[in-house]
Amino acid sequence: MRSIRAIEQAVDIGRRIRDQRHGAGLTQGELADAAQVSRALVGALEHGRHMPAADAAIRLARALGTSVERLFGAGPDGSPAAAVPVLGGGLPDGALVRTAWIEGTQVARVVDPASVLGALGASADGIVVDGEVRAFAGSAPRGAVVAGCDPVLALAEGLLERAGEGRLVGVPATSGQALAALGAGRCHGVVVHGPARSLKPQAGLRRWHLARWRSGVATHSRLGRPSLEAVLAGELPFVQREATAACQQAVDRAARRLGAPRRRPRRTAAGHVDAARSALALEGAAVAIEPVAVALGLDFSALELHDVELWVPDRWAALPGVEGLLDLLRSAAFHDRMTGLEAYDLSDIGAAR
Repeated sequence: MRSIRAIEQAVDIGRRIRDQRHGAGLTQGELADAAQVSRALVGALEHGRHMPAADAAIRLARALGTSVERLFGAGPDGSPAAAVPVLGGGLPDGALVRTAWIEGTQVARVVDPASVLGALGASADGIVVDGEVRAFAGSAPRGAVVAGCDPVLALAEGLLERAGEGRLVGVPATSGQALAALGAGRCHGVVVHGPARSLKPQAGLRRWHLARWRSGVATHSRLGRPSLEAVLAGELPFVQREATAACQQAVDRAARRLGAPRRRPRRTAAGHVDAARSALALEGAAVAIEPVAVALGLDFSALELHDVELWVPDRWAALPGVEGLLDLLRSAAFHDRMTGLEAYDLSDIGAAR
């Protein structure tokens, strides 16, 4: 059952569509033909009984000479609108958030306030007030929401910040968390990684190769490259990842091959960079990927070679944000910025699988 807020929002959107259609001098049938949707859908939208899929929303906005965010975004008075965290849980009051719309639902991820200060920092779209998102003046939530743990998602997000509907909302997540969000309809696509033969998407998903790297254990240079047995035995600080992280699973598989018990983590990190930085600060070890370890001056012991892929449901493969991300990844501008990241293999990036 829809909440009162959701019903009010749908009615408000329906009024906007009707007003925009009247302003364009179109009948419901003419709008349906121009947007390649059914007349019944247009009628249901205008009466607040339905919300369109992302591709239909884009075609309707184009047919009406406006943008998706103006047609389906938050109310024109700037009042707070309900939002669902991409990875589940709640949104803390006062948090800065970056948002987009997925089939009538506003989804959000919390933005680190410090990240917006960088030259390529992705800006926040609003702030959480009493559990809802109050949009900032001039913000326009839009773009493709992609969850995953590849550190270059942040770079791509910054480079696409001014791309309009081709904007990217990157959500840091383990492969397992990203797939759960995709299954719940809270993101448009995911970046996952693992041994090549282990990557088996379900039917209905498009997939593209992004990169290749080695997964393993990063250690402080002062430790003299300790063995995995020594790391697992608890002889030094060891920062691990959540069980849903593909890198953590690589370490667990290696531990089983050695017959070593899985060491209960005392410290866990949310991402590759956080884990590697913790190993540096603690003069210990961390579950990480080679490009990040090398970038931070850590020693690295490889355990597995992982392929990195982008998975997107068929119905969202043509979204401007998805197409914009793929175009960027294949561009000289992106490759130039990646030249300083060693051990990150970009061969065949953007190739369909």
